[in-house]
Amino acid sequence: MSMAKVEDYYSILQVSPHAPITDIKAAFRRLARLYHPDLNPDDPESAEKFKHISQAYETLSDPNKRRRYDRELRFRSNHKVSKKNDESGKKSKSAQDYYSRGINKSQRKDFQGAIENYTKAIEIDANFVDAYLKRCEMRYKLGDNKGVLEDCSQVLRIDPSIAKAHYYQGRARYRLGYGQSAIDSYTQALHQDCNYAQAYYYRALAYQEQKNATAALEDLHVAAKLFYDQGNLSAYRLTKKTIQDSTPGIWKPGQLSGNFNRLWQNSALVLITYLFNPGGGLLPAFSSLEKKEALEVGIIYGIIADLMFVCSIYVNWKNWSNEDFPFVALCFVGIIPFMILIISSHLIRFFSNSPGNINTDVFIAGTTLFPLGLLAWIMGFISLSWNVFVLPFIIFGCSYTILTLYIGCTQVLNLGEAKAAFVTPLILLTSIFLSYLAFIPVLH
Repeated sequence: MSMAKVEDYYSILQVSPHAPITDIKAAFRRLARLYHPDLNPDDPESAEKFKHISQAYETLSDPNKRRRYDRELRFRSNHKVSKKNDESGKKSKSAQDYYSRGINKSQRKDFQGAIENYTKAIEIDANFVDAYLKRCEMRYKLGDNKGVLEDCSQVLRIDPSIAKAHYYQGRARYRLGYGQSAIDSYTQALHQDCNYAQAYYYRALAYQEQKNATAALEDLHVAAKLFYDQGNLSAYRLTKKTIQDSTPGIWKPGQLSGNFNRLWQNSALVLITYLFNPGGGLLPAFSSLEKKEALEVGIIYGIIADLMFVCSIYVNWKNWSNEDFPFVALCFVGIIPFMILIISSHLIRFFSNSPGNINTDVFIAGTTLFPLGLLAWIMGFISLSWNVFVLPFIIFGCSYTILTLYIGCTQVLNLGEAKAAFVTPLILLTSIFLSYLAFIPVLH
């Protein structure tokens, strides 16, 4: 009995069998723009192709349907191969087969072999966009800029909305010395995909070559934010270094405000990353910063925590004393825990040979005290007679502070868990005790 034919949905969408859902969605959108019935009236062939594309997308975009389809496809494929081998001893290859071989060879750094397989896939299917893009990528790595431009032209002929083709066109043009043409290509890529961080970064480099420093810095700042949001921390650090190298100690109009914007942006990004998940966010937040930036963020958090502490005392000062409010003295008291944490972190690194520097110490101190300062600020606006409401805030704030310091010791300072469990309460108790001793004279 003959077996029913199973359509190769991966070939229909022109993606690899291992393609992530994002690639599948992008392929569907690209092909739908080509064959949608509304765009091809009175064209039954396009309508039929769109029907197959929709069926393929419906299956491959659903994880459960895709798993069942993959199992069936493998079973049918193995049966078909076995039958053909029995009959002729030969195995025919489709465009998708050559494309998959090309992927495997590119992963093994066999770029020339990958190009040969992508070329065979294109010979079988002249509209295989992903094969063109992969061949383009391999050619770029081998320095074949003219080949890159040829592949980009073919892709854009098939679908002018593919951002990656515009991007590689810009990379090749830049290498060939066509700076303005490269900028035009990057701009086209960004028109198609406004979150294309690499396009912003390399357009900035092209702007720099043309001495357009303002446009270059704008693109670099956008690229840095996108890299950070996308979790590409190595590219984020590279972009931040490029920004710093672009302005080596020369004050320019607007640079001071730009530095303040960068400082507050870093502080906000770190806060979002670690505050609600110190266990999984503190180390990535620290790793995303340059040494100087970690120092700046730690100082900002320390100052804010100190001011929140002083604000809390100010609200209830009249309940404690009839004297004038000692703002300067209380600021000094509030900064004591910050300094003790910095000194403690330094001593821990010194005696345990842990990596880091003063920037690390300040960062840990600032991120540890910020939740405690926030707790003090909230409690300042809660009537002390409402003890039932005060106690949960105290427990939550203290627990969060202990957890943050513990994570800082284990992940940032690479201290062992046993040592961290010992030094964390010791440091905090020392900070509280010394701050209390300093606060008593101010109160009286």
